[in-house]
Amino acid sequence: MCIEIIGCYAQTELGHGPNVQGLETTVTFDSQTDEFVSHSPILTSSKWWPDGLGKVSTHAVVYSRLRIDGQDYGVHGFIVQLCSLDDHSSLPGITVGDIGMKFGSGAYNNMENGLLRFDHVCIFRNQMLMCFSQVTREGKYVQSDVPRQLVYGTMVYVQQIIVSEDSCTLSRAVCIATRYSVVRRQFGLENGGPET
Repeated sequence: MCIEIIGCYAQTELGHGPNVQGLETTVTFDSQTDEFVSHSPILTSSKWWPDGLGKVSTHAVVYSRLRIDGQDYGVHGFIVQLCSLDDHSSLPGITVGDIGMKFGSGAYNNMENGLLRFDHVCIFRNQMLMCFSQVTREGKYVQSDVPRQLVYGTMVYVQQIIVSEDSCTLSRAVCIATRYSVVRRQFGLENGGPET
C-alpha cells in the first residue's frame, strides 16, 4: 500500500505560538475566481514548528485569517496541498522546509519540524473547513449557530491528553528518583564510617 497524501497541522507561526487570534497568515476570498489567495505577508507569519512539515507532508490543515472584501472574519482552517504528489517538489508560491536543529538536550531533534510560507497561493473555495462557517460562491460569510470555541475542541482535547500522559510519566520518574535517593550512598566520612 502506498501512502500518497501525508498531512500535518500548521497553526503556530514564528511570531505567534498559542496566540491564535494574533496569526498573520491571510486567506483572501477572490469572487472572480471562486478561490482563496493565501499569503504570508511578513517573516513572523511563517508557519513554524509543525511535526512532519519539513520533509514528508504533502498537505496541511493551515489556520489563517479569513478576509472577504477587506473585512477580517478571524482565523479559519484550510486544507492546502504543499507538494507535488509525483516528485514531492514544493508547489509554486509555497516555501516549505525543515527548521533544523533545536536547542536543549536533543529530545526534539529526532522529530521533523518544519516551516511554511505562502506567496499568493490559490486555494479552491471548497478546501475551507466549512463545518462551523462557510463562504458562499458569491463571497458571503455564513456562520453556524455552533459556538466558535468548538472549532478548537480537538486541539484542546489533544493538549489535555498530552498534559495527562506527561503527568503520569513524571510521577513515575519522581517515584523512582525518591526511592533511589533513600538508598543511594555516596561519599565516605573522614573517619572511615559508612557512606552518607
